[in-house]
Amino acid sequence: MACMLCCSPLPALSSPATGGAAVVGFSSSSRRKAAHVHPAVAVKDHDLSSSSPAACGDEGGGAVVIEEEAHPSMMMSVAAPAMKKKAVAARWRPPRLVVPAVAGADEAMAAAVAVKAAKEKEEEEAMEVEGEGFWVASRRGLRHAMEDGYGVITHKIEGHSQMAFYGVYDGHGGRAAVDFVAGRLGNNVVAAAEKQRLPEKASSPAAADHGTRGGACAATALVIDGDLYVANLGDCRAVISRHGAAAALTSDHTPARDDERSRIESSGGYVSCGSNGVWRVQDCLAVTRSFGDGGLKRWVVAEPEVSRTPLAGAGCEFLVIASDGLWNKVSNQEAVDAVAAAAAAGHYSVDSCRRLVDMARRRGSRDDVTVMVVDLKRFLNC
Repeated sequence: MACMLCCSPLPALSSPATGGAAVVGFSSSSRRKAAHVHPAVAVKDHDLSSSSPAACGDEGGGAVVIEEEAHPSMMMSVAAPAMKKKAVAARWRPPRLVVPAVAGADEAMAAAVAVKAAKEKEEEEAMEVEGEGFWVASRRGLRHAMEDGYGVITHKIEGHSQMAFYGVYDGHGGRAAVDFVAGRLGNNVVAAAEKQRLPEKASSPAAADHGTRGGACAATALVIDGDLYVANLGDCRAVISRHGAAAALTSDHTPARDDERSRIESSGGYVSCGSNGVWRVQDCLAVTRSFGDGGLKRWVVAEPEVSRTPLAGAGCEFLVIASDGLWNKVSNQEAVDAVAAAAAAGHYSVDSCRRLVDMARRRGSRDDVTVMVVDLKRFLNC
């Protein structure tokens, strides 16, 4: 407003008899609230034609002196806009909402919810189990839900020595397939072993194709009559320690294997390698064998590979079974060394599994990680 006045000089107006002047500051360096402004004001003739910062109210300039005068045009130009803004603001201001507060109630409720959420998250993200002759540790990756699982069954079979079944499962595309496999595979293997010493294929390939969504990889071990039978589908892996040396008892089923790639291509499928260097079946799945995955079952079969290892006289110490969340970051020998170091006190513990999970996470594993360690020495005198 001051700049508009200085750009349009006005004639000097006579002052009222009262002569009371109000000072309104426009400078950011000298802001002062006016003591009194009459609805009608007139600008005192103080060289308004000057173009100096003081006359236009620029920063660093002085104040504009305004004297009271009943002048309708000045009332419209100065007082009316401010009054109109206040009226509009008052008209559209929402009513104030007052919510009665109970002292400490909100804080206590928030604390209880936070504690419960933290506990649920910890239980979902990490799990440790210490059983008879086996130990398990797992940790969820960056997926929305934990898709790994495990299973253990131990009991006596008539006419045979102690039998034990161990399995680690890695699901993909949800938990449906891994839950189905974890609830049935071990029981199927045990039932087959009770009927005969051990069938050549220790699992039912079609058992997990029962309308489940997604799929699951698996690595299992069955100990009976002093022999160790290991079976696998996909990229879960079982590694044995013999006198401190690591030896893989399974071979990962991936499209990078020449024999698996040839099998898929001969059946009308194809494999491709993406920009990240990962081979996939039909541009989709990174494993060539699994339970489930019904849409790819023409190429992704559920037929495991099985190996047999006599435990007596071979220096067998322990077995490490884990999902690919571990093996993608930790080598076979590193896994065996970590377990041996944790068992330096003379016995195994869940700490060895925890060490391997932490090692994979530190090296950047973003996948779910599940590690199981099985003490094989306990079966040598059975």
